[in-house]
Amino acid sequence: MKILLGVISILWIVEATFLIIYTEGTRKFMEKAVIKMNVKVMAILALLFGLIFIVAAFYIKDMFWLAFILGMIAIMKGVYLFVAPPTQVKALLEWWFHKASGETIRVMGLIAIILGTAILSYLI
Repeated sequence: MKILLGVISILWIVEATFLIIYTEGTRKFMEKAVIKMNVKVMAILALLFGLIFIVAAFYIKDMFWLAFILGMIAIMKGVYLFVAPPTQVKALLEWWFHKASGETIRVMGLIAIILGTAILSYLI
């Protein structure tokens, strides 16, 4: 479980670093990846990551609340992607990929770096 969370946190840090340094290029790359993916697949991935984090919360007691809260957020995201109308999900993705300012994207990247580093620090 620690290895899986370590890989997830490192990938999270790398992605967030690219979001901060190469904002537009990373946004375009992510858009191409997401457009090819069905919304239901994204929902299943979010639910899977949520389940991994919740199981990890009970497995690694040092990071219980961090993993549990991140798991619950991921599960809520997965449920939202399943039940939300497709037009609403499309509007959200449209905002993220085309209308959100570069500063907003960088702040989200900074938050992701902080969370990824926090997870990694609990594991080491």
